Amino acid sequence: MKVYSLEKSDKSKTGNDGFVQKRNFMNETHWIFIGLLPVMVKSNLCLLHSLNESECLFDAGGYFLVKGMEKVFIAQEQRCLRRLWISDRPCWTISFMSEIKRRRIYIKLVESTRSEDFSESKIITISFLYATMPVWLLFFALGISSDKEVFDMIDMQDCDASVINTISATIKESDKLCEDFRKSDKARQYVDELVKSSRFPPAESFDDYIARFLFPDISGNRNKALFLGYMVKCLLMAFTGKRKCDNKDDFRNKRLDLPGELLGRELRAQLRLAEKRMVKAIQRDLNSDRELQDLERYIDASIVTNGLNRAFSTGSWCHPYKRAERCSGIVATLRRTNPLQMMSDLRKTRQRVAYAGKAGDARYPNPSYWGKLCFMSTPDGENCGLVKNLAVTAIVSSRVMQPLIESFISCGMSKLNDIPTEHIQRMDKIFLNGNWVGSCENSASFVFRLRCMRRSSLIDPQVEIKRDKHHNEVRVFTDAGRILRPLLVVENLNKIRKPKGRSFSFHELMQQEIIEFIGVEEEEDIQCAWGIRHLFESEGAISSYTHCELDPSFLLGLSCGIIPFANHNFARRVLYQSEKHSQQAIGYSTTNPHIRVDTLSHQLYYPQRPLFKTVIADCLGRSDYASFGRKNDFARPEYFNGQNAIVAVNVHQGFNQEDSLVMNRASLERGMFRTEHLRSYKADVENKDGTKRLKLKEKIDFGKTESKRGRVDNLDDDGLPYVGASLQTNDIVIGKVSESGEDHSIKLKHTEKGMVQKVLLSANDEGKNFAVVTLRQVRTPCLGDKFSSMHGQKGVVGFLESQENFPFTHEGIVPDIVINPHAFPTRQTPGQLLEAALGKGIACKGTMRYATPFTTASVDVIAEQLHRAGYSRWGSENVLNGRTGERVQSLVFMGPTFYQRLIHMSEDKVKFRNTGPVHPLTRQPVADRKRFGGVKFGEMERDCLLAHGSAANLHERLFLLSDFSQMHICQTCERVANVVMRSVPGGKKIRGPYCGFCKSSENIVRINVPYGAKLLYQELFSMGICLKFETQVC
Repeated sequence: MKVYSLEKSDKSKTGNDGFVQKRNFMNETHWIFIGLLPVMVKSNLCLLHSLNESECLFDAGGYFLVKGMEKVFIAQEQRCLRRLWISDRPCWTISFMSEIKRRRIYIKLVESTRSEDFSESKIITISFLYATMPVWLLFFALGISSDKEVFDMIDMQDCDASVINTISATIKESDKLCEDFRKSDKARQYVDELVKSSRFPPAESFDDYIARFLFPDISGNRNKALFLGYMVKCLLMAFTGKRKCDNKDDFRNKRLDLPGELLGRELRAQLRLAEKRMVKAIQRDLNSDRELQDLERYIDASIVTNGLNRAFSTGSWCHPYKRAERCSGIVATLRRTNPLQMMSDLRKTRQRVAYAGKAGDARYPNPSYWGKLCFMSTPDGENCGLVKNLAVTAIVSSRVMQPLIESFISCGMSKLNDIPTEHIQRMDKIFLNGNWVGSCENSASFVFRLRCMRRSSLIDPQVEIKRDKHHNEVRVFTDAGRILRPLLVVENLNKIRKPKGRSFSFHELMQQEIIEFIGVEEEEDIQCAWGIRHLFESEGAISSYTHCELDPSFLLGLSCGIIPFANHNFARRVLYQSEKHSQQAIGYSTTNPHIRVDTLSHQLYYPQRPLFKTVIADCLGRSDYASFGRKNDFARPEYFNGQNAIVAVNVHQGFNQEDSLVMNRASLERGMFRTEHLRSYKADVENKDGTKRLKLKEKIDFGKTESKRGRVDNLDDDGLPYVGASLQTNDIVIGKVSESGEDHSIKLKHTEKGMVQKVLLSANDEGKNFAVVTLRQVRTPCLGDKFSSMHGQKGVVGFLESQENFPFTHEGIVPDIVINPHAFPTRQTPGQLLEAALGKGIACKGTMRYATPFTTASVDVIAEQLHRAGYSRWGSENVLNGRTGERVQSLVFMGPTFYQRLIHMSEDKVKFRNTGPVHPLTRQPVADRKRFGGVKFGEMERDCLLAHGSAANLHERLFLLSDFSQMHICQTCERVANVVMRSVPGGKKIRGPYCGFCKSSENIVRINVPYGAKLLYQELFSMGICLKFETQVC
C-alpha cells in the first residue's frame, strides 16, 4: 500500500500602487510518495479480501507479510488514559494521564514546610507544566471568584477534621505565596510566572496553554475548574477512606493496543524522522543560497519503508510514552504447526513490565478476567501470568465514532453550562471517556433508557455504560481497546421459546435484543446466571438475574475449551495441554500446502475428529455465528490434530515404565499417526542470463556424479534438482557457483534427507531472484517420539510391539497404545478415563455426545450407557494374553482416546559425530546440533556412570574424546616447563621442554591432562597465581 500526504498550494497576488486589493488562491494538489505500509492479510485493502479460491479454508487473516515472513501483533496491555488514577504511594496522588507529558496533571497531598501547627501538615498541590503550586491558586486563575464557589465545586459533604485542616492549610499556603490571590488577575499572573520559569516553559500565552495542556478535551475555564474540583474531591475521599485506590492490574483500568494503534504509533515515529531529515535538507539549501527544489526531492521514502520493515523483522517497537525507548515482544512470527496454534497466536495479549522477575501481582489472576481472559492459557516460566489468551467469546472494542451527546440529552442529561454551580453537585455526574460532559437528576432512569437504545441499535452496541451508585456517577466509554463479551438478556429470552427446533444466528439474537455486549465495568451492575440450564432449573430465581452466560465453557480460551472433561483434571495438566501440547501437536497446518513455501512444516496424513464434541469445537470453522444446536454440522477434521486410538491402561513387560508408551507396530504400519515432514531450502539467484550460465557450465558440470563438496547427480544443468529426486545425507540440494567458479552450493546436513517435492523460481519486492527447493519426508512413529492425549498425558514411545503379542478382548479388539496405570494418580487426570468410557459408548451407539467442560453428563450417566451397550459400567474388560492365549487375571481398562503426535521426534534430535569442530579456547567440542557439535555429557550422566562403576568409560568420555592434551612438569620445582627452541653446545638448536625457573631441561616429565586444566593454569598464572604439580613416575 502506498501512503501519500502533503498538499501543495500555489498563491498569486494582484495589487495597485503597492496595495493588495485582491487575492486569488489557486490550489493544486500533488500526491507525494512517502513510503510503503504493510497491509493486514484479509483486510479491505488486501487482495485476498474476497478471494477464496486456492486459499486456506481456516485462515482468517489478521497478520502481515513482511519480507516473506508472516508477522502477527501481540495485543499489548496498557494503562487506560481515559481515567483518573488514585494512588497512595509514595504519597496520596490523583493523576490525569496522557501520552503527552506536558498534558499530565498530578494533584498530591504533601507535607507543608511552612506550617507551624502539626494538624495543618498536609496541603493540596497540583503539578502542571512542570510547575508545582497550591491547587487553590489554579482555581482562582481559572476565573473562580470566591472560596465558597470552590467549595461548591469540590462538594465535600460531611467533611471530617482532617479534610477541613487540609483545605485550610492549602488556603493559608496560597495566601503566603501570593497575596490577594482571590483577585483573578493576581492568581493568573502568579501562575503564569511560575509556569514560565519552569523547566520547559511554554511559548504560548496563559489562555493558550491553559486551553491546550489543561484538560484539552474539556472546553471553557469553568468546566475545567469543575473537573479540577472533582479531582480534588476524589483525592480527599480516598484520603478519608471513602474511595478505594485504583488497582493497576484490574482490566477496567487497562486497554489493549491492537495492530492499528501499534502500527500507527511506529508510523508516526518514522514520519517524524523523515520530517526531520527533510527539514535539514531544506535548511542546508537555504544556508548555501541554493534554489529550492520540488518537495519530492527532499522526501526520502526509504526511511518509512525500511523503518517499518526493520521494526517488523526485529520486533522492536517504539514506546507508547517515551520516544527514546524501544519495546520488544510487540511483533512475533506467526506459527503454523496447526490451526489452534495459529488462532491462539492471534488472540494473545501481553503485559509489559520493566523486569519480569519482580512483576508482583501482575502474574496473579484478577476477578476482572472473568469471561474476558482464560485463567488457564498462560505459559510457564518467566512469562507466566504476563502473556494471556482471550476467552472464546471475548472481543476487543473499536473506537465508536458515533456522537452521543444528543442521545445523552434525550435520555435526561443537562450540559454543565446550563447548571448553576450550587446545584451541579446535587445531581449525578455523567462522564464520557473520562470527561465530565453533563449531569442528570435520576441516573437510574438515564442508564435504563441509554441501555435500551443500545439494545435497539440506536447507538453502537460496543458502548459501555456503567452506573456507580456509591459515588453518584455514570461512566460511558466508547474508546478502543476495551474487552467485551456477549451475554444473554434474561428478560428477553421468551422471544426464542416459542419457535422450537429453529436455529438463530448471532446477528439475529442481537437484533432481537437477546444478546448484548457487556464490558468489565458494566458487569458489576448485573446479576449473571451460570448458564441457561441453571437458570431454568431455578425458576423462582429468574427474576433476580438480569443476564445469563451463553455457556460456562466460554469462560475458557480456545485451546482450553476444546479439552473434554477439563474441569475434572488437575489445573496444571489443563495448562500443559492448552499452552504446550495442543500447539505442538502435528495437524493439518494449511489446506493449500501446494502453493505455500514454508521453511519447516508438518502434515498429519489422516486427521480425525474426536468421538466426542464440545460446544467450542462445534463453532470452529463456521462462516457465520451460528447457534450450537444445528444437527450434522461439525467442524472440519483439519481443526483437530490427532487420531482416535484404542488405549489400554496396563503394564506391558516393563516397557512402559514412567511416561513410556508401548505402541502397536501393525497400527503404525497401517498409517496411524503417519506424518509428512516438509523442509525448504532457499538460495539467492544473482544471475539468470543464459549465456553466462553456459560459461559457468564449462567450469562446473552439474550433470556429473560427484563434486568436491558432495553428490550432484540429481541436479540439472541449472543447478536445481528435478521433482521426485531422492536426496540423501551430504547431497547438494542447490548448486550455486559464482562467475569466478567458486562453489557456493547448499548441502544437506548429516541428518537431513528427503524427496524433492517442489522447485520454485521467483523474485522478491526488491526484484532479486531466488530459488526454493522443498524436500518431503514421510515419517512413521519410532522409538523416542512423543505423544500426548488431550489431558496433558504426554508420553514417549518406549517399545513397538507386534500385534499378535498384544492382549485382546473377546471381540478381537487389540489396543493401539498401552500406558502405565500409575500415570493417572500421579498426574490426576480422570478426565481421560471419562473420555475413554464416553468414547466407547459413542462408538457402540453411533451418535456423538458432548464432553464440554462444566456441562457434561455425570459419571453415572456414562456408566449406565456402557451397561446398556453390554460392557462393564466402569470400562474395564477381560482380555486374553497375546503370547499364551490365556485369560489375564486382572481387568484392563480400555477405550478409544484421542491422541496427538507432537513435533518432538527422535529423528530431529539424533546427534552423533566422530570428529568435528572444537572451541578455539577450550579445545572442547562445540555445542549445538546445527554446528555439528558434540553430545552433551553433564553431571547427571557422570553420576550415572560412577554409580555403575564404569570408570574406564567415564575416562574416555570426559577426557580422551573431549580435550585430550599433554603438558611438561619439572620435578625439581614442580612447575610447568614450556616447549621452546633453545641452543645447545656445538651451535645447534633443538626444540624441547625447558624449565624457565630452574634453567634446566633435566628431570622433566610429560603428563596427560585435559586442556581445560591447562587453560585454567594459564589464566591463573596471568593473574599472578602459580600452581605446583606433584608428579610420580609409575
